[in-house]
Amino acid sequence: MHFLCIKFKLMLLLRKHIEEGIGWTGAAFSLSAFSLNSLNIISSQSLEYLLMNIIGCFFLIIYAVFKRAHASWVLNSIWLLMTAVALVRVYMHF
Repeated sequence: MHFLCIKFKLMLLLRKHIEEGIGWTGAAFSLSAFSLNSLNIISSQSLEYLLMNIIGCFFLIIYAVFKRAHASWVLNSIWLLMTAVALVRVYMHF
C-alpha cells in the first residue's frame, strides 16, 4: 500500500513537470518568434516566424488545457488559426 502511494505521488510530480515543460516550450517559441521579428532578424512573413508561432501556440494550447485556463487556450487557438491562414496566404499565394 505504501509503495502505491509513493508511486502515485511520483507520477503526479512527473506529470506536473511535463506540463510545465510543455508550457515553457510554447512560451520560448512564441517569445523567440516575437523577439527575432522585433529585432528585424526574421520577417513576420518568413516561414521561420510563422512556424515558430504555430509551434508556440500549439504547446501553449496544450498547457492551457491542462491548467483549465480557458481564456489562454481560446486566445492561442485564434492566434494559431490566424498564423495558419497567414502561412497559407504567403506560401500558396492566396
